[in-house]
Order: sequence, then C-alpha cells, then structure tokens
Amino acid sequence: MNILTEGGPLSGAAVAEHVLLPPKRPADRAFVRLNMIASADGGSAIAGKSGSLGNHGDHEVFAALRATADAVLVGMSTAASEHYHAPASPDLKMLVVSSTPDISGDPDLFASGGAMLVLPEDGAAAPDGVATMRAGTGGRVDLAKVVVQLAGHVVMMEGGPRLAGAMVALGLVDEFFLSLAPRLVGGDSSRVVHGPVADPEPWNLVHGLVDEDGFVFLRYARPDYPG
Repeated sequence: MNILTEGGPLSGAAVAEHVLLPPKRPADRAFVRLNMIASADGGSAIAGKSGSLGNHGDHEVFAALRATADAVLVGMSTAASEHYHAPASPDLKMLVVSSTPDISGDPDLFASGGAMLVLPEDGAAAPDGVATMRAGTGGRVDLAKVVVQLAGHVVMMEGGPRLAGAMVALGLVDEFFLSLAPRLVGGDSSRVVHGPVADPEPWNLVHGLVDEDGFVFLRYARPDYPG
C-alpha cells in the first residue's frame, strides 16, 4: 500500500480512514489496538513523557482512536507519569493495570470515578470507592483473562512499553498504531514495546499518513488477523 502524504494538517477524513474499525472482530475476546509514539531514533519519551514527542496530528489520531474504543487499557506507571484524567466520554472505561491497589501516583484519576483498577485476584483490597477488575494470581495480572473479560469490546491500549511488550508477546494485540516523530532524542529512553520476546513474523501495513511536519502515522495488523 502507499502512504498518503497530506501536504498539510491531517484532514478529518484521512484520520477517520486511518482508524476505521475492521468489519471482522473477535466475539470471544476484546479487539485490542495498541497506540504508541516513538522518535525517529526509537525513543518512547522526552523527559519521561511520551506526550512530549507528539504534535497536533498525533493528538488528532489519538483522539480518533479513543472515539472508536469502548475501553482504554494502560499501566499504572504510565497513568501516573502522563497525569491521566478521566475520559471526556462517560461511556469510555479507563482500565489501569497494577499489581497493587496503590493509587497514590494518580489519585485524582480515581477520585473522579472514571477509572477502574485491574488487579490480581489474590491482591489486596482496593481503596473504598474504587472499582476493580480481577484477573490472575500470584501477584500478577493475567492479561489474557482481562482480554477475555472484555469480550466484544474495542480496547485501546496506551502503554507503557512493558505492558505493551507483555501484551504483544502473548499475542493479545490485533493492531498497532505507531506515530513516528521526526525527532532524535538519544538518551536512555526505552523502546515503545519492551519486554518478553515476541513472534518476529512481519505484520501487515494497513494504512499510513504523513503530515506537514513530517510526522508519519502507521497502522499495522498482526499477520494472522483476518480483519
């Protein structure tokens, strides 16, 4: 396929096509879309924040992906470092994965009532008023069970890199949206997907855009996904 060069700000029509949901999606588990941003030299953050890498086009794609989703899945460390807030839409669930019920990293998010903790089944009790989803034992969240509990839903996964790496290694990600920023950041920033070894078979490039700032927006589908 060809990557479309917009020659200006990304149009609404181009972004809508970029994030359009496929007609075939699994019924026995969630349909998971991973959205990440990286610098041209592979960094995932500037000064610890991935949001610092983006531009207006990246924000447009991010918002459009959230608009297609029923739930957002994110790790506690990312929710805290990026200062997550409750989603604008009351219909969008915010699921925060953590091995412990400690919400001190982002108390305002949970005080809003807009987030649910995803915890191991044998973990400690969550603070009063905080909704929970339980999956897994031994102090670890079973991500495969989480995806099954969300059967029929579209889930947008937003990191961080270790949670993304675990999901990819387990074969739980159906589509990967990558915003590639024309920046060289150096340093010791981790990759956008980091952790266990994953299947190295090439994914299929489904769609791509380039905006006026030189940001590249890529959409991949895993090789065995029929959608």
